[in-house]
Amino acid sequence: MLSRVLSAIVVISVPVVLLLLNVRLLMNDWFIRLEYARPDFPPDLYGMSREERLSLALTGLRSVTQPPGASILREVRFADGRPAFNEREVRHMQDVYVLQGLAFRVGGILTLLLLGAWLCLWFSPGTRTLAWRSLGWGGWLALGLVLLLTLGFALAFDTAFTLFHRLFFEGDTWLFLPSDTLIRLYPEKFWFDAALFIGGLTMLEAAVLILVTRGRPAS
Repeated sequence: MLSRVLSAIVVISVPVVLLLLNVRLLMNDWFIRLEYARPDFPPDLYGMSREERLSLALTGLRSVTQPPGASILREVRFADGRPAFNEREVRHMQDVYVLQGLAFRVGGILTLLLLGAWLCLWFSPGTRTLAWRSLGWGGWLALGLVLLLTLGFALAFDTAFTLFHRLFFEGDTWLFLPSDTLIRLYPEKFWFDAALFIGGLTMLEAAVLILVTRGRPAS
């Protein structure tokens, strides 16, 4: 019974850990710079220069990944001196800051549980094969779940995007006008590319995990 519980912990944790790992990988300056460097990245409809837009986008990223959070956005100004973000945008970004902090703390706990459960199985000769199989099963679970999510985003991006925000944010706090800065900095294509990157990398990692653990000997 204990070995089954440990195996279940491994299997269930693998998809979540891989997804959160890739989300954290993407939440860095390099991805924003890569997107803005693409020739097909949508221009700002209200005339903001690419340089100013990129600078504000990087500031927005720091507001959700580094202390003190989104409060720094209240001091950010456009080149003409106007406030770059309204209070509704600041509140939403603060919600994102809190959510990502919670998500990555949960991810850290799940990573420790995954490693602990797997090592417990691996150190016992009688369950060593189960340890490797559990990782493989977790890879298959990750592959299936992410394939469904990626297809959902690719085929019905607006619906999937809406469901995601309704799941993690209250009411309509995440809805903004096309003229709001957050929409101008992070257009739909940005999120579409992010979803494909996270989904694609997770499926690749899951496939590698399946191949590495296939037919693994007990010793």
